[in-house]
Amino acid sequence: MPHYRFGKIFEGIQHTITSNMELIQAIKAREQAVKSRDTESVIAFYHPQVIVFDVVQPLQHYGLDAVRSRLQEWFGTLATIIDFEIRVLHAGEENNTAWCATLNHIVAQTHQAGKLDMWWRETVCYTLRAGQWIITHAHSSVPFDTSNGKASLNLQP
Repeated sequence: MPHYRFGKIFEGIQHTITSNMELIQAIKAREQAVKSRDTESVIAFYHPQVIVFDVVQPLQHYGLDAVRSRLQEWFGTLATIIDFEIRVLHAGEENNTAWCATLNHIVAQTHQAGKLDMWWRETVCYTLRAGQWIITHAHSSVPFDTSNGKASLNLQP
């Protein structure tokens, strides 16, 4: 079950989304769509002109077709998804804009490398469009070890 902690976002800003069940439900539904490897259900949460900075090449993905292609590529590497979690650390909302800082976790069996158990960071920006919270920007990253320049994929919260 995902963890949701809401509260102070930036110094001097006290916006919370504790009363915004629609956004919480959208996050949970996106989480479930990834668990189900349902590309089209995941895509439904993205704005047509979304910009995504992923943990893999290239530097950016722009628009639904690019995000769809990336999701299909990612899901194609996974034999099974055992678990997927979006853990919201901080979230806020103002007017028709919301943002979330999350730690995402996947446990899966890959076709090539065996078990995958990985955490990564994601910052997601949403806009309220036609009554639905949709993603306009997502930025994923993993920390790296400065001594060798390699990604630190074994970290846990």
